[in-house]
Amino acid sequence: MIVTILELRAHILRFLQKFQLVVEPVIKFIIAFAVFHSINKAIGHHEMLMSLPAELLLSLLGTFTPSILLVLLAAVVSLVHVYVASPLLAILVAIIMVILYCFIARFSGKYGYVVLAVPILFLLKIPYVVPLILGLIATPMAIIPAACGIIVYRLFVVISNVALVEESMGIEDILLMYIDVIDRLLADKQMLVTIGVFFIIILAMYLMRKLSIEYVFEISIAVGAIVCILGFLAADTMMQTEMNIVSMVFGTVGSMVIALVFQFFRLALDYTAVERVQFEDDDYYYYVKAVPKMNLTVPKRSVKKISEKSELLQEEAEPEEEETPVLSDEERYAMGEELDDEPYGESEDDNGDSLGE
Repeated sequence: MIVTILELRAHILRFLQKFQLVVEPVIKFIIAFAVFHSINKAIGHHEMLMSLPAELLLSLLGTFTPSILLVLLAAVVSLVHVYVASPLLAILVAIIMVILYCFIARFSGKYGYVVLAVPILFLLKIPYVVPLILGLIATPMAIIPAACGIIVYRLFVVISNVALVEESMGIEDILLMYIDVIDRLLADKQMLVTIGVFFIIILAMYLMRKLSIEYVFEISIAVGAIVCILGFLAADTMMQTEMNIVSMVFGTVGSMVIALVFQFFRLALDYTAVERVQFEDDDYYYYVKAVPKMNLTVPKRSVKKISEKSELLQEEAEPEEEETPVLSDEERYAMGEELDDEPYGESEDDNGDSLGE
């Protein structure tokens, strides 16, 4: 069973490496399409952007752009939707997004996809995949893009609950609306709790995977899932966040399974063949623990067809055995061999008479 799973993993990885130039753009296109479709579904107001051709065109554009530019493109599309609903509210949203974008570009630009993944995973009820995977591959600084994604998602939730701006509103009414949006965002207990718990998960997994123990990555995922459940339970008890506990537990379990599958394809280690090496240099004495990776080589099976024609060609290609030449007495004498005293072709019988006469 394990060998079959490892062979399947080897086949998939070899396929991804062989067709990387095709698979990578396809994956980016799917991610971009999911992002723009989710934005249109959450805050869609612009009819043209909500059409399928517009989504496909934007997704195609996002396929050939870096992750940080895809985040900027998604922010622009979101602002267009907000502008159609409320031009003045779009100004506040633009200011908030610019601040978040500067944080992402400055500290963790390579994790730009996290900002896009968080709102989508919230809609799928499995946002806990983000801290579990970041805990495996990133440092605690990865909480910055994760927090930005959470803020963006909760911002759109708050905007959807705010009344649209009317043309007859004065400056005071506009300021009151801005204050109302900011107050709701800052007073959002669920947003603050989610950011705090995600940071604790990433930090706990980061510290755990630094330990020199067997199956450290799998244990880190289990620890992160336990911290996630206990953290949200404690926060709901103390702060009354009104979170759906059942959905959170099942979402955490599903996220843990996804993280385990991700870790299996990212790095599979063979802890049955661990080696410990000791060596020294002029300044230090080293203790090294080496854990080999499970890189199962899939054998290539080839069928060789042998026909009568190929057998004949093979026989013709084989060198023939050389016959040993028969040498005369003169040639043998010239080569240094000792010859009998009798001349060639003559012999004596038992009485000493010559048979040749």
